[in-house]
Amino acid sequence: MRIGVLSNLQAGGDGARVARVLDHLAKYPDVVHVETEYSHGAPEAMRELADAGIDILVVNGGDGTLQRSLTEVLCATSPFVKLPLIAPLRTGRTSMSALDIGSARDPVAALDRLVARAASGRVESAVVDRAVLHLVIEPDGVDHYGTFFGAGVIYRAILLTHRLFPKEKGRGVFGSGLVTASLLTRALLGRDDHILDADSFDVSLDGEALAQKEFQLFIATTLRRLFLRMRPFWGAGPGGLHFTAVAPGALRHPLAVTRILTGHAPHRADLDPRYVSRNVEEVRLRMDCGATLDGELFDPMPGRSARLLSDRRVRFLSTR
Repeated sequence: MRIGVLSNLQAGGDGARVARVLDHLAKYPDVVHVETEYSHGAPEAMRELADAGIDILVVNGGDGTLQRSLTEVLCATSPFVKLPLIAPLRTGRTSMSALDIGSARDPVAALDRLVARAASGRVESAVVDRAVLHLVIEPDGVDHYGTFFGAGVIYRAILLTHRLFPKEKGRGVFGSGLVTASLLTRALLGRDDHILDADSFDVSLDGEALAQKEFQLFIATTLRRLFLRMRPFWGAGPGGLHFTAVAPGALRHPLAVTRILTGHAPHRADLDPRYVSRNVEEVRLRMDCGATLDGELFDPMPGRSARLLSDRRVRFLSTR
């Protein structure tokens, strides 16, 4: 099986982890590799990799690079006749998607393991079949694929992390963890904070409209866990999207917060409309607040509409 590597030279802030992988590629002259200066350079890189006839796409970058890669591979104008297997490396700031899929902590060791498995015909044993989140936003004209969508507080928390920490340091798990802990503490204490302001949403889940219109937490993902091993979804259902929304005031109870973060329903959540968590195939919403898809930010816009679907699946590769 032919392996191709897409490297985002700016991933991780200073690109140091990406550069380690690039240096190590000298050991494998048969591996095709293409570099970009930013994740938006993915379309041209994907055409080059598709022309090279690769079977395995290694994404040497962060969550944003993986999101761009998935979009190019799955879009209607994809240069790939057959979808490649996709192996994300942990070379970004958080690499939340790669961690959940099963990438080794050391990206060089992950690459070695992948090449060895391909050479010995053991790739199938490492396949992780997952649904991918398909985001359509209007009037932005966005039609992207990724793994994690957040709106409102999540969007503002990312802006806060960017403001508090330098580009090269602290924006990964460390910075995100500190900001999350601080915001949860403020929510528990009922402190006024514009970042924690509730936002208005019109939401329908698989065609069923929600009566609740204001939410403080609003996420949808195809991942099984987020950074710091958080699992803020506990709903039932066969859908490929884990959707969770929590209304204002519902994060004032320590036990409820603990249960939410560990994937357990708060006490009597089934009778409390402030807590919503379901596995669905489609989320339709209208909102005014900002949103994010795997770190890509969409600034607030009145009356923006969005569809979240789990209509495509991808065969990822674990490198553990």
